Amino acid sequence: MMQEKLLFNGIEIKQPDSGALGVNFDTTFTEDSGRIMSGTAFVAPLFTVESYSYEATDLTLEEMSQILQIVAKGKIFKCRYLSAYYGKWRTDEFYVGKGSLNVGTWQTSEEKYDKLSFNIIGVNPL
Repeated sequence: MMQEKLLFNGIEIKQPDSGALGVNFDTTFTEDSGRIMSGTAFVAPLFTVESYSYEATDLTLEEMSQILQIVAKGKIFKCRYLSAYYGKWRTDEFYVGKGSLNVGTWQTSEEKYDKLSFNIIGVNPL
């Protein structure tokens, strides 16, 4: 049985740590949505986007560079992922707006990064 992998632009990247690919969604509502004095919500949803929080540890300089060259600068990229919403593996367009990394060691020929994390945000609504 073939095991699916997370792919960015068709390239197998460093896979996230076990349990470190969080599933998120965000719904945008009309400006006049809100709650009345009784606490009842009156909402008019516009759209919902799917997003994933990615985290990987113990990356080599090459792995870090490979990922950052795809996701940095807010560029749209294609991501092959397991969609919780659709219940299957899909390829969709995503972007990354912000990320962080922790340096492990910069010893020559042993450059390592302790951690890379960022949110992968869907371009198209669900």
